[in-house]
Amino acid sequence: MSPNPNTKTGRAQLARHARRFGHFHDRAKATIAITCPLCKDRPSGPEPRYGESVNQALDALLDTHLLYDCPKGPQKND
Repeated sequence: MSPNPNTKTGRAQLARHARRFGHFHDRAKATIAITCPLCKDRPSGPEPRYGESVNQALDALLDTHLLYDCPKGPQKND
């Protein structure tokens, strides 16, 4: 059974799954990116702030993508 993007727990499971396959770091632009396991988009955002881990930043980035931009995310199931 695949994780449910409609729930916070499901989105956290999807983020852990996505992190297993790595992330992308563009030092020239000071950005990080991760591949969405549902739609294969690669949302990107700023590097982690001071005191924030890379995993926290990637999880937040993917959570935002799933909630607002992912064509297979919960907002599309309405």
